[in-house]
Amino acid sequence: MKCIGFIGKIDKTELIEYIAKTISAMGKKVIMIDATLTQKTRYCVPSLEGIGSEGQYVVQYDGVDVAIGFSNMLELKKFLLSKGEDFNEYDYALVDTDLEDMIDEYDLKSANKLFFVSSYDKLYIHKGVDLLKYTCALKRRADPEGKLDLTKILYYSDINTADAKYIDRVAENLPIVWRDEHIDFPYDQGDLSVNIRNQYANKIDMRYLTKMYKEAVAKTVEIITEESIASIKKVIKNIEKSARFAV
Repeated sequence: MKCIGFIGKIDKTELIEYIAKTISAMGKKVIMIDATLTQKTRYCVPSLEGIGSEGQYVVQYDGVDVAIGFSNMLELKKFLLSKGEDFNEYDYALVDTDLEDMIDEYDLKSANKLFFVSSYDKLYIHKGVDLLKYTCALKRRADPEGKLDLTKILYYSDINTADAKYIDRVAENLPIVWRDEHIDFPYDQGDLSVNIRNQYANKIDMRYLTKMYKEAVAKTVEIITEESIASIKKVIKNIEKSARFAV
């Protein structure tokens, strides 16, 4: 099982759902863990418990298991065991968090892949970098010479007015190795509308996302799985074809 961390203060729920859906369609068993303050998945992912219900549960959402309400990995493992399931059967655990405590509890300093998710808005950059400072401190506590390997995922609406190097300057004194070219996700009104549509349809439907958004999903999945980008794009095409015939 590989742990993939998504750290940042900006909402990234739907983004991770599309990534999880794609990896699942590649024949991998995936669980998405909502370790955020707002617990958005309680209200957007349908469950037997009902909208906004309290407590801990795991629900399957369009081929992806979603874990809600767990404070750490051990709690989740014990819950699954009580249901006769083994956490280790998952190929990938995608952890979404915007909280320092959850970075520690899910040991994201040691994640197999770690993404920093932000927009170019300075508020989200600075609050996100504060999370990175905490993660770096955890890393250095375990290994005084340790560095975080990170990939940037950045939402944008008008990339021409943004300073792509600003994050590097804000985080320049941290023990970070920025991996790969950063990934830009368009913060387009059309893509936002698709997210809302999917919430009400109770599906992770990628058909109406912009081409640039789907290409960014494919690139992110390539980094996580190390599969070829061409094969991942074919998987996304198959997801879209299947959605046309879904009831």
